[in-house]
Amino acid sequence: MGKASRDKRNIYYSKAKEEGWRARSAFKLLNIDEEFNIFEGVKRVVNLCAAPGSWS
Repeated sequence: MGKASRDKRNIYYSKAKEEGWRARSAFKLLNIDEEFNIFEGVKRVVNLCAAPGSWS
């Protein structure tokens, strides 16, 4: 069983797809923003395609 199979069983994978997010890491960013307000006053965000995750 590969990594892709494990990801599909992850609750955040399913939730991200249901809510229209491209990756489950969106929930990590939302959580961090709630705690530290990292996006306060931000108008644009650039995804630089960091690996191995979808954000760094």
